[in-house]
Amino acid sequence: MKKLKKIKKIHIQILLFTIILMFILTYYMIAIEIKPVMKAICEVKARIIATQAINNAVKAELQKDNIKDQLIVSTFDNVGRINMIKTNAQVMNILSANITASVQEKIKDLTEQPFTISLGAVLNNWMFPDFGPNLKYNIIPQGSVLVDFISEFEESGINQTKYKLYITVTVQIRVISPIVTSDIYTLSQN
Repeated sequence: MKKLKKIKKIHIQILLFTIILMFILTYYMIAIEIKPVMKAICEVKARIIATQAINNAVKAELQKDNIKDQLIVSTFDNVGRINMIKTNAQVMNILSANITASVQEKIKDLTEQPFTISLGAVLNNWMFPDFGPNLKYNIIPQGSVLVDFISEFEESGINQTKYKLYITVTVQIRVISPIVTSDIYTLSQN
């Protein structure tokens, strides 16, 4: 009878040791192997989605009321040559506010459209990347959209200068998944 109890005790210890070992191996695989891959995939997907939202918002705003024709104001001399080029600050402020509101609205709409990644892709399986169940991820807007204008002059020939005006939109978004939560900053220049 004592021998049977001793054998049961050893079996329980072996089973307990096996469960703890499996838990440690699972944690190691998730923390070391899977988490960096999931984070990279989620960041790429979120950047693609945010960049599309930014580009669509900027394109829609620039097509309204020929606003891009109102951004740059030229003054002419008596002969009709361009004397000075300046930007219209009032139009830039209106455009900046409209782009910010539009991008925030588009990204808010994206929160209702979670994206999925297959388990094979997460496990970095190069033979079967679409293998396994799909894992769902959500994008949550983190609240900041920054619109800025950058202007530059570029030589274009003898006595010619090209004036360029860029719209820079920076968005902070957050990806939330069962294992990874990551803040992502997306910059788009148009």
